[in-house]
Amino acid sequence: MSKEYTENLEEITTYGFEGIDPNEKVEINLNDLMYVFSTLQEYQRFFHQPLHYKSLKDVERFLGSINDKAGFKLLHNSIHEKMRRMLPEYIDEKYGEGDFDCPKLPFYYNENR
Repeated sequence: MSKEYTENLEEITTYGFEGIDPNEKVEINLNDLMYVFSTLQEYQRFFHQPLHYKSLKDVERFLGSINDKAGFKLLHNSIHEKMRRMLPEYIDEKYGEGDFDCPKLPFYYNENR
């Protein structure tokens, strides 16, 4: 089976969303939402300005590891500790069943790029 790659990350990110009622609402903890919002703001603040990452070392320093108080830990906590609790159970199950897995892969998966 040949793999198809795309640079359209929005297509990958929103794959399967057409099955979600656009009027459905969830109630969430404001502190958790602020954690996720602030994490995304920090990623934007870093990546919007190429002068912030003049070298791969700058990106590695920003991301750190799961053990550092840096970008990767913030992102991991946002997804697995904050956002996961915000999702209705049926949506969480859809992730487990692969309903949101786009058949196209992100370009960075292509080893021949």
